[in-house]
Amino acid sequence: MGAFMNGQAPGATDGPGSSVGSNDQRGAILPLMAIMLVVLMGAAAMAVDLGWLFWQSIEVQHGADAAALAGVVYEPSLRTEAHAEGMAAASENGYVDTSLGGSDTVQIVDFVDDPTAVDNDNQLRATVTHSVPTFFMKVFGLDSVAITRTAVAQYVLPIALGSPDPTLGADPSTGFLPGYFLLTQGTWSKKDHGDRFGAGCSGSNQGSGCPQNPEHRRSQNEGLLSASGGYLYGIEMPEGASALAVEIFDGPWYGGNWDSYSADKILTGDERDPGIFWFMLYGPDATPLDTTDGNELLCSVRYTPRGDRWSGGRDDDVGGWDNDWQDWADVSPQSLIGQLWDDMATSADKEPGCAASFDRGPGIYPLRIMIEDDSSTRSYNKFSLRVTTTGPNVSIYGLGDMATYANPGAGGATGTDIYLAKVLPQHAGQDLIIELFDVGDIKFGAGSDEITIVDGSGNIPDCRWESDGGESEPMGECRISAPDKRFNGQLLTITVPIPDAYTCSGNGCWFRFRYDYDPGAQVNDGSTWAVYVAGNPIRIVE
Repeated sequence: MGAFMNGQAPGATDGPGSSVGSNDQRGAILPLMAIMLVVLMGAAAMAVDLGWLFWQSIEVQHGADAAALAGVVYEPSLRTEAHAEGMAAASENGYVDTSLGGSDTVQIVDFVDDPTAVDNDNQLRATVTHSVPTFFMKVFGLDSVAITRTAVAQYVLPIALGSPDPTLGADPSTGFLPGYFLLTQGTWSKKDHGDRFGAGCSGSNQGSGCPQNPEHRRSQNEGLLSASGGYLYGIEMPEGASALAVEIFDGPWYGGNWDSYSADKILTGDERDPGIFWFMLYGPDATPLDTTDGNELLCSVRYTPRGDRWSGGRDDDVGGWDNDWQDWADVSPQSLIGQLWDDMATSADKEPGCAASFDRGPGIYPLRIMIEDDSSTRSYNKFSLRVTTTGPNVSIYGLGDMATYANPGAGGATGTDIYLAKVLPQHAGQDLIIELFDVGDIKFGAGSDEITIVDGSGNIPDCRWESDGGESEPMGECRISAPDKRFNGQLLTITVPIPDAYTCSGNGCWFRFRYDYDPGAQVNDGSTWAVYVAGNPIRIVE
């Protein structure tokens, strides 16, 4: 036991040259800890830099998204503006291309630049490359990392309604009879006469104090660039076209013809109280539903009423025309009908600034039509539009929604078969929403009266529908029974799924609206169409 008294185990030694195992272990751990510390510091440095680079990659992606979204609204008509706005948006987000004095690379590419870069001419690709400096990675010789991000944006223009032609509505002077005129109602007219957005009254009452129409787009700032309300139409000028001129058929309100169920063939059916109507033409606009974002107001016409509701008013403009209820064929000479076409440039009611024609390049020229706001107005005005150019054909159509006055019996027809909406290939895979308000007020109709939606190939697609009167039908062939006043004062919403493989070209992109009715029926009906594709029209698709 004495061997253990001095605190040493047997065999242990001390003094010079002796060693202890624990000391050896402590000495071995120190260099390992130093190595581990370097590794841990490197990992921490790497984590900091990777987090920094990840955050910067998100910022670069935001820059690419912003550039694509800002420029795509100008495609395909205003390509120069599309590229410039894309570059400007990237710069605003801190990514300035070398061509603009910056150190980044920003590329804006559309369908014309490279058809393989995007799927169609309503898309725009933006690519941003930005050099990001590092922090701790400099130790390893990596001073910066180039980050590249890409975005593809798509802008689906408002759906074109009503016509691919240069005339929208009937033109009795040439025999162009699609079976309807355009419609605008007054501030205190009743919505269930067919004007969903122009009428200020809901239900069947009208006049001051009536129940308010929550969808009413009240006229404001008539004749000024800041104007709002009414309806917007688009005049599409292609490349190479020039000398745009606009004509209006029966633009003023005329007195003496306010029977809503008249034969109304020569007339467009102006009714009730006199009203003042404005026609305002704007310069080409990449966002035609917003006429306040840098637009140019080219021309305005302000039509004052002709006569009153109790007397004929045609004599004011058309000599010898004293019977408001004449058929077209009864007018002699027929050239009298042509006098109802009024060029905006020569109209006696024009506001200052109307030229004979306009040349502002290609694009969509918005045309706003509105009644001058008046708390006592119950006016109903019907009219048509016509445009002319030099060069390629121009077209005019409703932008997203439009109000119409149907009188197809004027052409001796027993049905209506008209252009409804232009559905482009970029709408493939989405839902087409068709809203028909107060459609089908037929007098002396029959149970066989039917609404049909037809695609551009002449086929009847599947659809489902519902009305705010509580009726609905599930998906099936798009035929809807619509006897006398089934949807009177109601909104009929039709949903048409567009196939993923959908494609079209030219007039084959136009869906049609058919309304077959009994030969003895009278159809003198105001209604409002609204057609759109479900989803955000401006969005990132890649």
